[in-house]
Order: sequence, then structure tokens, then C-alpha cells
Amino acid sequence: MSVGWVDSYSAPALTPDRGDARRAVLSEPPFARDASRSRGGDAVPIAAASAARPLPTEIGFLAAYGVPAALLQYAATMARRQGVSADAFLLAEGLLAEETFYRALAHRLDVAFIEGDIDLAAASDPQSCAQNGFARLAESARGLLWVFAPTGAGVARLIGAARNARGRPQFALTTRRRFLDALRRASAREIARMAAHSAERADPSLCVRPALSRRLLALAIGGNVLALGCAVGLAPQAVSLGVALCYAILFLASVLLRLLACAASYEAQECPQSLADAALPHYTVIVALYKEAAVARQLSRAIDRFDYPRAKLDVKFVVERDDLETAAALRACGPRTPHEIIVAPPGGPRTKPNALNVATPFAAGSLVAVYDAEDLPEPRQLRRAAAIFAASPPSLACLQASLVIDNSAASPMTALYAIDYAALFDVHNRGLCAMGLPLFLGGTSNHFRMDALREVGFWDAYNVTEDADLGLRLARAGYRVDTFASQMDEEAPTSFRALLGQRSRWMKGWLQTALVHCRDPQRLVADLGARRAFAVLAMFTGGFASPILGLPMTALLFSNALFGTLLTPQTPLDVAQSTLWCFLAVAGAAAVLWPLIVGMRRRKLTASWPALLYLPLWMAMLTLAAWRALIELWRRPYHWQKTEHGLTPRGVGAGCAGALETGALSCEQPAFE
Repeated sequence: MSVGWVDSYSAPALTPDRGDARRAVLSEPPFARDASRSRGGDAVPIAAASAARPLPTEIGFLAAYGVPAALLQYAATMARRQGVSADAFLLAEGLLAEETFYRALAHRLDVAFIEGDIDLAAASDPQSCAQNGFARLAESARGLLWVFAPTGAGVARLIGAARNARGRPQFALTTRRRFLDALRRASAREIARMAAHSAERADPSLCVRPALSRRLLALAIGGNVLALGCAVGLAPQAVSLGVALCYAILFLASVLLRLLACAASYEAQECPQSLADAALPHYTVIVALYKEAAVARQLSRAIDRFDYPRAKLDVKFVVERDDLETAAALRACGPRTPHEIIVAPPGGPRTKPNALNVATPFAAGSLVAVYDAEDLPEPRQLRRAAAIFAASPPSLACLQASLVIDNSAASPMTALYAIDYAALFDVHNRGLCAMGLPLFLGGTSNHFRMDALREVGFWDAYNVTEDADLGLRLARAGYRVDTFASQMDEEAPTSFRALLGQRSRWMKGWLQTALVHCRDPQRLVADLGARRAFAVLAMFTGGFASPILGLPMTALLFSNALFGTLLTPQTPLDVAQSTLWCFLAVAGAAAVLWPLIVGMRRRKLTASWPALLYLPLWMAMLTLAAWRALIELWRRPYHWQKTEHGLTPRGVGAGCAGALETGALSCEQPAFE
């Protein structure tokens, strides 16, 4: 038996008329298959669902408005199984139009229903208003003071209050979507302020904008220029020797850390048992978008593939106010999963972390996942992360999935990019977590506990590698970050210009983060402990100092080996230096190649081994990106270099293969394509 949905309601919007209240139009939903099957649950026979059992108050009133009893009983049964309210299941699964539900509720309460734009008063706490589902109108009209958009128990409470109320109600109803849009417009200034400065309110000393000064930047740039001059012999011998030894120690620490992480990455990862639907928490998914109309449909279908109860999903798309193309694309071909398109208000930096912060006041989930526009996550990724969080102590604040490049065959550059990602996410990061060390997050496919995010102030809106910074701030707050066995398919840049811009932004952000977190070494050691603090210094060295000085020092090393005294030391000091540099050269080569080879094997990329022949050019690109990052840090410290996506034709990706049913990706062709 197939259950139709209710997609219209005939009662007038502002003048309830009980004579027309019972008329409803039943039609087949655009994505209906068999409504006796629901996402995230087993089949429930309609006959069994329609057994005589009292309907929940939040949907019971719908029976008087033409909604079939079998549909209501089915929704109640599945809601109990998933641990959600019956109205949430009914609306999330598309069995009842949101407009129809709230119009019928307004008629049941004998109050006005507002269907146009709503002018709300500015709220000092928009998050509380969103959670409670009501706010005050800016101006009283027709005796109305409040507007409500209740959900779950709020619907039952409102029905009970209206039953006992005397006199004409002073509130009106509207849809949840319309209410949240109005709330964001009314509180745009407060939301922009909160988004731009949320991390600074938690701890300004660990944020870029208050901590980054011209003096600090001058010291950083001057130090790197001095180091380069010493490396090529432009400084006195004693100065060059001292600087070279300092950098040699830092490089050695970075090399040893990579080797130890590679060895530790062989430790097996635990896979907790999956949770039942009723035990799954509500999950907020945030995607920050800018100029991403080309991948809107791909992203929407990836979200629809999530194996998670739709009533427990809270999807937020955040777009910039001038990005009309992306907003139009999402409206034309957005996911069937209930979602919101949030326009970032003016007033903050135009960066990804600021956009993420804009969405957090309206996040309903206790867990939060962050994705990028080009991502194709595994359908069961949310379930796996939820199971790990449930089985772990509250100190586990974040889980990082492995990012996998699915367009590696496009060119040798993308093949090398894929190998680099395999070494980073499947080897290096896994090993760091196995050793209990801090982790620089990857920026996407991150899963957080909302409480931990709130404690550290969410993302630093001015840091251009907000992921690395957030991982470190979580560690300094006493939280732990871990990796887990799930993958997310991602698109590599297909042009050298895009690759160079992306890596320059990453290195600029790493240098921002290093300057902020290392400017008070004593506090860094106090927060992390000596072992973990030293590991952080080694990671900064490997992430930025190695690229910026690695190529010149490697060239100098080869020159000294061929024409100097590196291989023919004369004095004990020469012997010590030669031993140190030769060991560093051999260990450094092993630290670069071993993770790459292990990552290739784990990701089955061994057929791409010829791309390793381009490794010297890759290292040269990193050096160029590092020096470009230094210049940009001085000229435009908070500028976000965006990477263009959607340039490579992509399928569902290896991580999603076989997860779709025939026709699941069907969608009307949007007008912008």
C-alpha cells in the first residue's frame, strides 16, 4: 500500500474558516516509492501502523483536516522507532507539506496564519528564539504581539494552552522555515557580530586578529629571510652555523615525528557497534558555499544519500549575500532532505570560518559535521561517527574522516595530490592520533561535539586555515581529536594556478596559527605538556619551515657534497656537522617517501607510482607557495584564496559506489546549467 502526502490546505491564511478546514488535497510526493519503508528503519506495514493506538498530540489534530489515519499512525510508529516527534518525522520524510501542517494547526488554534514576510523585533538571543520557536513581532498588527512556529512538544503545549485560554489570542502562526528566515533578518547585526568574534570572546590571546601585529609579522618574515641568507652563505660563518644548527634540530624533530607517526599508523582502529535509530543523536550538517553553483546538484545528492533518519538531520547551507547563482542552484535542485539556505549577513570577514559561525546559533544537533562543496561523503559516515562519540568519553571532541581524491587520473599533478592526501590522512594523521598528539584538522569531513565547539568559541573567523587552528585550540582546552575509518571523496585542483593558490592559503594560515600559538611558549607547554608542545613545534616546522627553506638547503647540501667538505670532513666540528646533515638527508628522504608509499598501498594507488617522479617539482611548488604566503601575510593577512571546484566530471565516488538505488539521483535540470 502506498501512502500519499498532503501538499495543500484550503483554509484562508489569515481568516480561519472552519467550514473549509477539512478539505485537503492528496497527491503522490515527487520522490515517493513505498511509504511503508522509511530512511534509517525497517519496513513497517501500514496495517500494523494503523492499529488502535492514541495519536500523539502534535499530529492528532490533523485527522480532522483530511489527513488519513493510516498515514498518521504510520508516522507515529516510525517516530517512536527513531526517537523523534511525530510531526518531525511527518515533515522530514515529505509525507506532509510544512505549509499544510502549520495552516491546519493555525486553524485548530483559531489564530491567524502569516504566509508573507514577517517583521520580527531584533532578538538579543536569536539562538534561544530559534530553539523555543517563537519571537516578538516588531509592530503590533491586529492585536498580534508574537509569532510561533512550534515543533514537537511545543505543538502539544500550544494546543493545551489555547484550549484553556480566554479572550482572543495575541499570537499568529507561520511555517518553521519562514520563521527562521525572519529571525535571521531581524537579528542580522547580532549574528554577524557573534560570527566574527565568537572565538575572540572565548580567548582573544589564541585568535589571529587580536594577536597578529605588524611587529610580529616583521619578525616572522625577517627571521625567514635571515635563515635563507644564512643557508646560502650571505652571513658570517659563525652566524650561519648557529642558525643552521637551530634549523637542523627543528627539521630533525619534524623528520622523526613523521617517521614515528608512520610507524604508529599501523595500529588498528576500533569500530564500535552501530547505534539503533532511536539512540542516534540529532546531527547538524554545515556546508559553507561561495560561487559553487556548478556542484550544487552533486552536493545535494550526496546529502540525500546519508543513511541517517531525516528527522534527525539539520542541514545548513551558508552562502554569501552576493552569491545569487549558488543560492538559485540550491533552490532549483537542493536536497530532498530538509535543509535551510542561510545568507551570511554583512559585517564580518568573507571567510569560510565566518560562514560556519553564522550557522551555529541555529544548529539543532548535539553533533556537527562540516563539509565542503565538492565533497562526496560515505552514506554511513554520520552513523559511524555517532557510534564512536557514544562509545567515547566527552573528552573526544572531534573526529576526522579520511579525505580521498577521486579525480587522481586527470593528470600526474592530481595523481600526486591523491598520493599526498593518502599519506596525510591515512598515515600521518592516524599515527599522530595513535600517539595521543594534537592534530591539524583537514577542514572538511570534521565531526564535532557541539558542547566542545561552544566552549572554545567555534571557529576563528579571521584564520584562513581555521581547521588547523581549531584542532590546536581544542587540544589546548583539554579535548582530544581522533581519526576514524570512513572516507570522503574530494576533488583535487586541476590547474597549477589553483593548486598554488590553495597551498599558499594553507601555508599562510599555518604561519598565522604558529605565530599565535607559539608567541607564549610557556603557556603552550602548560596547556599541552612538553611532549605534545614539542610535537606541535615539529608540525609547524614540517608544514611551513621545511617548504620555505627545504629546497634551498637541499641544493646547498648537494653542492657541499659535490664541491665542499661534507663528505671529507677535516676537524671534529666538521665531522659532527657532516654526520648531522647526512643523517638528516637520509632520514628526511625516508620521512617523505615512507608515508607516501604506505598511503599508496592503503588507498590502492600503486598504479600511480610514476607520479612520484614529479616529486621534485612538487617540492618546488611548495617552496614557491610558502614564499608567496609570506608576502600575502604581510599584504593581505585575512584574504581568503578560494579554490574553484566542479572542473572535473565526477561520479558518485568510490566511497559511495553501490549505495544508490536506480533513479536516486534524478533531478530536474536547473536553469543555470
